[in-house]
Amino acid sequence: MKTFKQFFKNTETLVGIATAISFLLIFFCIWMTAYSGVSDRVEKLRIGVVNEDGLIGSKIEKELKKSVPFEIKPYQSITKAKKAMNKRNLDMVIFIPANFSNQLQGEGKTKITYFINQANASMAKQIMDSAAQNITQSVNSNVYAFKQQLILSTMPGQISKVIPDQKTAQNISGDISKVILNLSNQLVDPSVVKTNNTSGFSATMVPMMIVLASFVGSMIMSLNLNTVSIRLKNHFNKWSIFLTRQIINFGSSILLAIITLLFLAIFNIEMTTTLFETGIFQFLVYFSFLSLTQMFIILFGPGGMIFNIIFLSLQLVTSGVIVPKEMLSGFYHAVSFYLPATYVADGYYTVIFGGDTLANNMLTLFIITTIVLFIAFVRVSFQDNPGLLKGKSPTQENVLS
Repeated sequence: MKTFKQFFKNTETLVGIATAISFLLIFFCIWMTAYSGVSDRVEKLRIGVVNEDGLIGSKIEKELKKSVPFEIKPYQSITKAKKAMNKRNLDMVIFIPANFSNQLQGEGKTKITYFINQANASMAKQIMDSAAQNITQSVNSNVYAFKQQLILSTMPGQISKVIPDQKTAQNISGDISKVILNLSNQLVDPSVVKTNNTSGFSATMVPMMIVLASFVGSMIMSLNLNTVSIRLKNHFNKWSIFLTRQIINFGSSILLAIITLLFLAIFNIEMTTTLFETGIFQFLVYFSFLSLTQMFIILFGPGGMIFNIIFLSLQLVTSGVIVPKEMLSGFYHAVSFYLPATYVADGYYTVIFGGDTLANNMLTLFIITTIVLFIAFVRVSFQDNPGLLKGKSPTQENVLS
């Protein structure tokens, strides 16, 4: 019982319990509100349609705009549509070739090609896979009905020209009509092409793993560096402490980037970007996270960890790894553009799956880092500066006391 009382006489015990409760409350509140009504916002997903067929293809394109519960964007060329998809502006591209109608009328079968971007949120990929099958079924129904109607409307006149006797022509026409009505309705085959694909399920989890591990590690490191800074503030100039923290963050980011690259190699995660480019990007990932978590602790002290927990949860739900950002509510969708994890996830989709370049993501991470460092700099400028204690040297004994 005495041991129990002693535990609760230490503030750290209460802080630990409060932190555990805060994690639970914050994650529940943010995740449940962020993912509420996600399935009702599938219309936010975007499909590009490239139609080169002026006959049946045009009718299919019009029907897609009416019946498909997604945002449909027409494109003039497959190259432009794929480029937009690589930039994650589209979730899927539907391609109707120029010989679509001719193949239906001549060979009796044709195909529609679906390009599904694998460098995307897991939920978006699943929805697009299912949509490709459903769209093909719908197209088959419409094409089959159109072809039946076309043949049945022209057949009696053609038979009458060959067979003068009207009664015989009608009997033959009726028999042929029955055969036509029983023909297969699978006239269009789906061809699903998974672009920016990579082998292995573990590779698909890298973006989420990097966001989670990097930010949690940054939170803990920033908290511990702040503890050391408090111990040293009466012995060293505040600017030397602040500068030293940035040097430690900078050096740690380089070290952690190298370790990350080594682990990617050890676990055979193939990269579509160069080793140097990936290394610079990974350095910016850690340095931006360290700078952000450090800012909250400099602003609010150890209590800033509450903000770090909030931002951890916010970034996990808005990064676009599990659920596409477009399917989130307006608030969370807007917030995602101001959080570094969004650009970390996008960058790692490029590293693992390919598609776009890392330049835009690296630039945005650099801008975010600069802003949060400036805010921390301003806050430090308003802090007291006790400096060195007179008559005492910063020995290990008085520094750690």
